[in-house]
Amino acid sequence: MAGLWFFLALGLSFTTTGVQAFLAGDAGTGDPVWWAAWTVEPMFAGLLILLLNFEAVILAHGVEPGHHWWTRIKRVLLGTTLFMNVIPQLDPARFQLGSLAVHLIIPVVVYGLAEVIPVIQARSRQVVMQGYADAAEHDSPAETKKVVPQPAPAPATPEAPTPTPPAVPAEPVKRGPRLPAHVVDALKRARDQAAEDGRGFAPADVQQVVKVPDAMATAIHADLITT
Repeated sequence: MAGLWFFLALGLSFTTTGVQAFLAGDAGTGDPVWWAAWTVEPMFAGLLILLLNFEAVILAHGVEPGHHWWTRIKRVLLGTTLFMNVIPQLDPARFQLGSLAVHLIIPVVVYGLAEVIPVIQARSRQVVMQGYADAAEHDSPAETKKVVPQPAPAPATPEAPTPTPPAVPAEPVKRGPRLPAHVVDALKRARDQAAEDGRGFAPADVQQVVKVPDAMATAIHADLITT
């Protein structure tokens, strides 16, 4: 992931020159506008990286941004960068096809990276959680000890046995595997959302939050509906 962040920052550094050329125009180095134009693209890039970092964190914990302006802000930042990089290259006095192609392709690649980096981090987190679930499933049979029957002692002859109703053994409570706190929180939110939607909460809803086998999903579901 560090490599993706590095190349994203590198691409944004390249687009800074195109944005500066668009904003500075014919201004020289003695004009404050020429110097101020260098700060616009770093500001856009900083806002974009902060948004992507926060999005990657919440997606890794199974939480969606859940607001239409989230995507709009990213598109405005990257679309503005693309526009300001391409327009100066269309000037007939400085037109070069190679330069136009580079200034067009790099912002598009940066936009693609901005969209996939949070998804990659979320999928990586999902793979790690699946590994934990597989390990828990693999270890669970070993925890079940085989009960070896022991010889019963010789019964004593009571003087006056009083018949008593047989005791009904208590049904053991099956509990699901221990999960990280943030996964439990995501499962509870899914349970509450199902209740708000007027539908039943099922083991399939558990598997949408964390990829576990059917038996483990059933056990986790039983914990949630009894909690």
